[in-house]
Amino acid sequence: MRKTLTALSLAAALAAGPALADQATLAALQAAGIELTAEQADAVLAAEGAEAIAAAVASVAAANPAAAAAIASAAAQASPAAAAAIAASVAAAVPAAAAQVAASVAAAVPAAAAQVAASVAAAVPAAAAQVAQAVAQAAPQAATQVAAAVTQAVPSADVAAVQAAVAAGVAAAATAGGTAAGGTTGTGNTGSTPSAGGGGGGGGSSASES
Repeated sequence: MRKTLTALSLAAALAAGPALADQATLAALQAAGIELTAEQADAVLAAEGAEAIAAAVASVAAANPAAAAAIASAAAQASPAAAAAIAASVAAAVPAAAAQVAASVAAAVPAAAAQVAASVAAAVPAAAAQVAQAVAQAAPQAATQVAAAVTQAVPSADVAAVQAAVAAGVAAAATAGGTAAGGTTGTGNTGSTPSAGGGGGGGGSSASES
C-alpha cells in the first residue's frame, strides 16, 4: 500500500512540475507589470515544455512589442531552462528588439548567455553582430563563448565583425563599470573635501588676520 502511495505521489509531483513552472512564468510576467489578456494568461498556463512556454511568451511580446525585452527577461528568470528558447521566440516575434531581448535575457540568466546569443542570432541572422555585442556587454564574462556561439549559429555572419562587436560590448561593460566605480570614488572624494577645506579654512583665517 505504501509503495503504491509513494508511486502515486511521485507521479503527481512529476505531473505538477510543468504546471508549477507555467504558473511561475505567468506570475513573473504579471509581477513585471505586463498586461495579459485572459487568452494570453491561459496560453502561458497551458504551455508545457520550453518550446511551448517560449511560444506563449512570444505571443505576449508580439502584442506588446515595446515591452519585448522586459517580457523575455521576466519569463526567462521564472523558467531559466527555457531562457534560450524564450529569447529566440521573442526576438523572432519582434525582430527590431532582438539585441535588447538577447541582452535582457543574458543579464537575467548569465549562465545561458552564449546559448541565448546563439539562439537569438539564429532567429534573426541580420542582427547577429548587434546581438553578440549586446550579450557581451550584458555578460562580459562569457564574451569568448558568445563570439564562438554566434558565428557557429550563423555561418554566414562576418566572423571579424562579430568578434569586433563582442570586443566593443566588453569594452562598453568595462566603461560602464569604471564609470560606476568612478562615481563612487568621486562621492568619497567629495566627502573628504571638507577636510581639505579645513586647510583652506586656515587660509581664510589668514585672510581674517590680514
